[in-house]
Amino acid sequence: MSQTRPVESAQQSRENLAALYHVLNRYGMSDLANQEVGARIGERPDHYLVHAYGSYYDEMTASSLAEIDQHGQAIQTDGPWLNDGGQNLAKWIFGQRPDMNYFVHGHCEDVMAVSSTVDGLLPVSQSAIYLGHLVGYIDYAFIEDQTFGDAFMAAIGQHDILISSNHGYYCVGCTPQEAFFRAYYLRQACSVQIKAMALVGGDKSKLRMVEHKLSTNYQDAMYKSDDYNYDGKTEWQGQLRWLEKNAPEYKY
Repeated sequence: MSQTRPVESAQQSRENLAALYHVLNRYGMSDLANQEVGARIGERPDHYLVHAYGSYYDEMTASSLAEIDQHGQAIQTDGPWLNDGGQNLAKWIFGQRPDMNYFVHGHCEDVMAVSSTVDGLLPVSQSAIYLGHLVGYIDYAFIEDQTFGDAFMAAIGQHDILISSNHGYYCVGCTPQEAFFRAYYLRQACSVQIKAMALVGGDKSKLRMVEHKLSTNYQDAMYKSDDYNYDGKTEWQGQLRWLEKNAPEYKY
């Protein structure tokens, strides 16, 4: 269900990734310096872009992003300090998903809260219904050894969104707007679930959940709709207009 696009130039990939960082920051979806957002370089598909460790989302520019190879190694050995977690994610995600070009890894509090529950994401909102078939789960591990890497790649190979227990989430997209759209609505779905659970005193039996058959029908209708786009492209131009007015330096 992901969209397709022409192959980007290296500069286009840099600008799009920098824009994605700024847009995430605009909606309060950054987490100091410890999240990771990455891109595949369109014209060099086995090379990826990540941010310099210690830099913040609102500081990102096209030229400040670091290039790494398919093994996660920096192309410029005298370049900025990189986070090995980000390097690992880029090589694992893009190596496993040649159909995807962007990813967002975040620790939004609402997603972390839902990730700590046994049930995970429940079908209690439209956003949860839209995302339901995309979501998988993986156990959290702080040490990213080969065992974890193998498990992660197996999971991301099957799902466009992974919720990591007690940790956060990973969203992939063919385009920056698709990755953002999924991350944004994952947070919304988790936020609605937390509020609904609070209203019923934590009693899940009091929640009005959409049954699986209806959820599937709704998903089909969403993707077939001529009025709505579930890949983020409708909203993305507005995000770029906001960036041009408020942070035009992201392109440089």
